[in-house]
Amino acid sequence: MIQINNRAMRIVPYTVVWFAAKPNLWGCLLKYYKQSKSSEAVPGYRKEDFFTKIIDINAPVPAIEANFDKNTSYEIRRAIKDGVSTVMGTGIKPFIEFYNAFAVTKGLKKINKEFYKYKPHLFITKAVYQDQDVVMHAYIRDNSSQRVRLLHSASLFRNENDSQLRAVTGRANRLLHFEDICFFKQLGFKIYDLGGYAYNTADTELLKINKFKDSFGGSLLQETDYIPISLTFLSFLKKVFRL
Repeated sequence: MIQINNRAMRIVPYTVVWFAAKPNLWGCLLKYYKQSKSSEAVPGYRKEDFFTKIIDINAPVPAIEANFDKNTSYEIRRAIKDGVSTVMGTGIKPFIEFYNAFAVTKGLKKINKEFYKYKPHLFITKAVYQDQDVVMHAYIRDNSSQRVRLLHSASLFRNENDSQLRAVTGRANRLLHFEDICFFKQLGFKIYDLGGYAYNTADTELLKINKFKDSFGGSLLQETDYIPISLTFLSFLKKVFRL
């Protein structure tokens, strides 16, 4: 279990609790439970289903690889031939800069200095091609449950019209996932969490992301997010008064 202190609307303190067995009844004012193993309704919380794709990395590496689809296995080998290298462990500030540049191109929300709150649990990896960082992954690690969870993934290239570089970047992303799996396995982690799965979606972009995650095999896991009444109420106020 991981606990991260945060603030809603920059003024109301609350705690995000990751991977808890079950929410604490008295935490309904100050605690947001993320990816809880429980599925029960708990008074004081709004319950939302959360789906994610996980890989059992306690298995031998050949068994893990055997569950990859053929194209993914090929792309990983091709990335190595392309000269893509991977780095296990890099700085938070370079990741924020890299991710935010990526976010601009994709219309995503940028991350800020609040990201540093995850520092004790963070681990960042990257793929490099021709001396350029082309892919970065940020993970949170829960040592108690031996679980590592992808928090953010970003990729960049100089020119979106450069089809060759775009293809290399896609292959580099697959290679980085594989190297990450091997690295965390060596550290003793048993669960590799791909960071969410858009279950029953009709959104074409989300379907592409689902397909990418499916290509690594693994299994679909249903967990629960428990949003405390305090945050639900603040969210309501924000919408009404456009705060």
